Amino acid sequence: MSSSSNLVTDAPGAPPPATTPEPARFVVHAWTPGLRGLAVVTQLAALGALLHFSAQLWMALSDGSQQPQPVPIIIGLVLRVALPLAFVSALRRGHRATVDVDTHQWTLTLRGGARMELPFEAVAAVRPWRLPLPGPGLALRMRSGRAFSHALEVEDAVPLLRALDRHGALGAAQTHTLVRYAQARQALWRRRWYHLMGKFVLFPLVPTAILFRANQVISFGGALGEYRMYGLDAYLRSFGRYYVPISLGLLLFACGWRVVAESAALLAAWRLPAWTRGARRAAEWLCRLAYYVGPLALIGALFLT
Repeated sequence: MSSSSNLVTDAPGAPPPATTPEPARFVVHAWTPGLRGLAVVTQLAALGALLHFSAQLWMALSDGSQQPQPVPIIIGLVLRVALPLAFVSALRRGHRATVDVDTHQWTLTLRGGARMELPFEAVAAVRPWRLPLPGPGLALRMRSGRAFSHALEVEDAVPLLRALDRHGALGAAQTHTLVRYAQARQALWRRRWYHLMGKFVLFPLVPTAILFRANQVISFGGALGEYRMYGLDAYLRSFGRYYVPISLGLLLFACGWRVVAESAALLAAWRLPAWTRGARRAAEWLCRLAYYVGPLALIGALFLT
C-alpha cells in the first residue's frame, strides 16, 4: 500500500513545487575611475603613436628621394604601440568580473571574489560611456546622485540592458547610439588571433613574392638567380628587405582604413539607426577590399605602366 505522503504527491491536482529562477549572468570588466583613466590615456597615446608612424611611412613612400627605414619604425611600434596596448590588455584581464541579474537586485562579483549587491531601486540610471575606451561600457548613477564605484566595460551591452529592463526602466539605454554601435562592432569585427596572423603575417607574403620575383628576374636573370650566385643567406636577406617594409606598410594602411570604418559605423549608428548593422557590414567589407585587393591592384598597375 502506498504511503499517505505518496498519495498527496501523486494527486493530479497538486501544484508543482516552487522554483527560484536562475539569475542571468554576464561577463564584464569592472573599472575604478583611476584605473580606467590610466587605460584610456595609454590607449590614446598608442593611437597617437600609430598615426605618427603612419604619417612618417606615407611621407617616406611619397618622397622618391628617401627610403622608409623599417628598423626604427619596428622599434617604435613595439615600444610605443604594442607594449602600451599589452599593458591595457593585462589591466582588462585583471578586472574581469561578472554581473548576476536576479529578481530584485543585481550582484557584481569582482575577480578577487568581492561581491557588491545593488537593489534595483538604488540605481537611478544606467548610461553608456561617452568615450568608449578602453572599450564600450556602462556607468551607473545611484539614487543618491553619486556614480557607482565601478564602471562596467561590456562589448555588447544589449543582453544586460534587456535583463535590467524587465525590472524597471534601467534598460532604456538599449537604443543609445553607442550601444548600437558596440553591438554591431562586437558581432561583425573579426579579431581572433588567426585572423590577425593571416592578415598581417601571411598575406604580405603575396605582394612581397610578386615584387621580389620581379626584382630577381630583372637583376639576376631568374627567380632563383641571387640564390645560385650568392647562396641562401643572401637570398633570404634580400627577401626580408622586401617583406619587412611591405608588411609594415600594410599594417599601417589597415590601421588607417580601420579609423575610416569605425568613423563611418559610428556615424551610421547615430544618424541611421535602422542601418547600423548594415553600415558596419559594408564598412568591414570595404576595409577587406582595400587591404586585400588595393595593394595587388596597385602592383598590377605598376607592371602595366
